[in-house]
Amino acid sequence: MRDLGLASAGGVCVRCQLRLLVASHARARRGIATSSGAAAVPPGSAAAATAAEEDGRAHESWMQTGPPEPPSSIPTLRPPTDPFSPRRPSSLSIFQSIVESQARTPAAPGAPAAGAAALGLVKDVARIQTMLEHEGATLADAFACFEGSVYAQIKDNGAVPQIIKNQIAAVLLEPLALAKPKDFDSGELPGVARITDIMIELDVLRPFAWAALVIELVQHIYRQKTVPEAYASVKDFETAMARRDVLLHDLVGAWRAFCAQRSSAPHGSSAPKPPAKGAQAGKAVQSNSTFQDAFAAMFPQYLLPSMLKPSLAAFATYKLLTEPFNRTRSIQSEAAPFLAMMKTLIFQGPTARRPPQPADFEAVLDVYPDLPRLLWPPKPAKGQAYLNSASVFRDAPRNAVSTMYHHVNTAVASKNLGAVQRTWAQFWGEAAAPDAERIAQLARHPDMFDLFIYAYTVLRRPQQAIEVWSNMERIGIKPTIKTWSSMLHGCVKASHLAGVHAVWDKLVRSGIQLDTAIWTARIHGLFACGDPDSGLRALEEMAHVWAHRKDARHARIAVQPSIEPVNAALAGLLRLNRRSDVNKLLAWASRRGINPDLYTFNTLLRPLVRAGDMKGIDEVFATMRSINIEADVATFVVLLEGALNQIGCLAPAQQVEVVERILAAMKDAGVEINMRTYAKILHLLLREGGRAEEPVKAVLAHIWHRGLELTSHIYTMLVDHYFSRDPPDCAAVTALIENRRLHENRSIDRVFWERVISGYAQAGDTARALDIFNRVFVAGSTITFSTLYDLLRPLLAEGNMAAAARVVEAARKMGRLEDGETGAATAAAADGGRYWRHRFWHLVYRNGLMGQHLEAKFLLANQESMNQGL
Repeated sequence: MRDLGLASAGGVCVRCQLRLLVASHARARRGIATSSGAAAVPPGSAAAATAAEEDGRAHESWMQTGPPEPPSSIPTLRPPTDPFSPRRPSSLSIFQSIVESQARTPAAPGAPAAGAAALGLVKDVARIQTMLEHEGATLADAFACFEGSVYAQIKDNGAVPQIIKNQIAAVLLEPLALAKPKDFDSGELPGVARITDIMIELDVLRPFAWAALVIELVQHIYRQKTVPEAYASVKDFETAMARRDVLLHDLVGAWRAFCAQRSSAPHGSSAPKPPAKGAQAGKAVQSNSTFQDAFAAMFPQYLLPSMLKPSLAAFATYKLLTEPFNRTRSIQSEAAPFLAMMKTLIFQGPTARRPPQPADFEAVLDVYPDLPRLLWPPKPAKGQAYLNSASVFRDAPRNAVSTMYHHVNTAVASKNLGAVQRTWAQFWGEAAAPDAERIAQLARHPDMFDLFIYAYTVLRRPQQAIEVWSNMERIGIKPTIKTWSSMLHGCVKASHLAGVHAVWDKLVRSGIQLDTAIWTARIHGLFACGDPDSGLRALEEMAHVWAHRKDARHARIAVQPSIEPVNAALAGLLRLNRRSDVNKLLAWASRRGINPDLYTFNTLLRPLVRAGDMKGIDEVFATMRSINIEADVATFVVLLEGALNQIGCLAPAQQVEVVERILAAMKDAGVEINMRTYAKILHLLLREGGRAEEPVKAVLAHIWHRGLELTSHIYTMLVDHYFSRDPPDCAAVTALIENRRLHENRSIDRVFWERVISGYAQAGDTARALDIFNRVFVAGSTITFSTLYDLLRPLLAEGNMAAAARVVEAARKMGRLEDGETGAATAAAADGGRYWRHRFWHLVYRNGLMGQHLEAKFLLANQESMNQGL
């Protein structure tokens, strides 16, 4: 080597220096981070420490970013001065020469020969470099080429020389990291998470430069406006917030990949344990350590100085993800491991007494002047409050119901007798007389018997309700007052006045002990079935029976009159606009010492609000205050109905003011606003059409600032709003689905997708309607015939018979119309031919889409319906 005449430090030639650097890098990856000259000095000596420190500073300087600020004054990454940079003269030829030389070198005995594979990779990397430097290709084109050829070869070959990986980083990955901050919104380049994954997989991630990219992403997310006033329409606001969510998911994905490299702390330790060897050996995380020290100890494969900017990026990400606006369920679920790690470092480790301060990051904060204000915001003045504070509100929990319970309720709502019968058969079992094991199972679910009694009563099938009653008694389940209530409520739901009287008479004769709820149900039922005078007499009867409760004839039916039955009568009278009787009723209750409750006042408020009777409203609230009754959510819903009625007539600023005043009043009253309340507000606003865009945005902002997610019901209302435009705004619906990734959201129910299909079809966008149908329903999920009809009509009009046939096939599968016991005859007998009477099947029949087998079933079912006079 002396023949080369190199004047390098220590008389070491370039080739030897490279060998030393590669060896040092390999040791660093194994947790023994040293300087490039570590091999020449004893470990642990002062010279070794000095060399490590100098190497860290050199590494930090080498990776430091800070080019001239662009017009937006947002700092960007400085291109790294990589020894393999494509900007260096003849770098490509030097690289090819080195790799080809290595490929020609005979492999050591027993070592795999990878020369041909390496040469293939060299040519592909060279091709990418040529595309970028001489052919005018974009980075997006180059990355597509990389994923299509180079990355696939790396995955297949496994062992790839590090020199090739380094060249990939220099040619493609580092330019991608530099360009990505200008591309966050367009999305043409791969996401930060994807770039991070590849860098780690190729072992070319440089923490200082990578962290600069992450900080740029954090700053970009912070710069996204979250106030509705910044957007012209609900569509623009919702779209912007959805794109913001995409950026948050990308940020979390990048940290998930990076943190997968960390060293785990031992069980029971409150802070990560530093490595036993390496550049950080002997530098245990003490109580006076900085956040950088604690964070870097988790990643011993990287030099301590290079972890300054990553620790800042981690703290900035933590602050961003813990803001209320970013606390959506999906984000928090994905970010949970990262947040748990950060909470341990900040609040439980040695740095707990000294949380991260601006001074800890002084060396890099000057490049990001906006970060201190975002990460350490000034505390609000004493007494100052924010309307969107998440600490004020808590979302109400949702009660879970069994699948079978849900099926019966859904069948009742759609008046589908066949579905109730099939569910009963599934619940009771195939045998007419169940065995002992089955009886034991049935006995654990007495509420299901009550539900079936209610369902059959609502559907006016009293004989089948009686059969359920008999079956439950036969297996040893005694009817309770709840069972009687189920039958009574079923009669009320069916508007069957004679049934209400009949059930009550049988209940009284049964000798069962009555309660307030059953008396209230009776009074409510009489009003609901159109017999208010009988309802008032029932209330008088309740008071009379109670007065003579010592009489043995009344002992079991006597219940003291209370505000609940009075409220039932009051609501009925107000609904019928019998104002004079309302005053008599309240006087009657007062004479008997029955005090009003919150429901009473809410009931009284509703007609006053609708009439705009401010004097009457003030009197009601004054009375409430005098007896210490506080308003609840229902009270404010009543007020909302009045306040938001015809809100479209106000100026946009006044509309927003009205909504914010109501929300603020609810907060001041300590009322918890749940998603049902938000849905009610949005329903009232959206019915004003395009005249209430501003308050709709204000409510959406209120939801998102609390870290809540929109429900399927709210998404459905937004879809209906867009389709109701003239002309229908199909593009807004598409943007809503794509931006919010609703196809991946399991909480989106069938109703939403049905509205989307019908809306697209009626608006003439049959292609999108068919796409949703193929993605959501073609696999056999239940869909209403009304939606199928809306889709089939335009398909037939366009002559798309293949798609029309798929729609018919989906309907056939949904009805389980197979040969045998579940055939059309059985279905027709069970449902009274209802299945086949829908106009969908008549449209199918007229267009010859049934086929002989299906057509025979259709004609048979309709003939039976005609014979029965249906």
